[in-house]
Amino acid sequence: MSKQTSNRIVLSGEADDDANRAQARRLKVMDIIIPTAEEDEVITAAALLDPDNPPLAEGEMAQFLPARKPRGRPVQSIIKVPTTMRLDSDVVDSFKATGEGWQTRVNAALRDYLSERNMLAHRYHATVHNRKDKTEQLGEFLVVATDDVQARQKVKHHLRERGDNETARGSVRTVDIGNVRMDDLDVIY
Repeated sequence: MSKQTSNRIVLSGEADDDANRAQARRLKVMDIIIPTAEEDEVITAAALLDPDNPPLAEGEMAQFLPARKPRGRPVQSIIKVPTTMRLDSDVVDSFKATGEGWQTRVNAALRDYLSERNMLAHRYHATVHNRKDKTEQLGEFLVVATDDVQARQKVKHHLRERGDNETARGSVRTVDIGNVRMDDLDVIY
């Protein structure tokens, strides 16, 4: 059962408490009064004359720190990629038995394995330039490779496979960007 009093609807019963609070929040939003331009000027002038709360000088706002820490994990320079793998249960159990942080240790073990065998891939930003006019860029790619020589070879192979032999004759320049993602580029694996 409900009854309406002025702008408010009052519901009876405990189950309706949430509905009453939600309705009160909606009505509170409608009760906001926005000052006119003249009223706003008067309010601003009064605030500027307040000796206990002077306005901020240029650059003072940059010195403020957040009132609380942002939620979630801190931003890291290395990109972690969620993946699903099927591993033997004894391998997973063994890592889990080492305690908290076991997934980080699995990552470290895989990194060590790849490093020892010179198989650890990096991301390279590769650009293809015209041999005659070195400033003319013919293509731009993100290449996953173990070194810059392999990155250049992969770019040339990719261009030949897609039938772009003229561009494949260009000069390939690579820059190791580590683990950075560049979403706007074609990725060559």
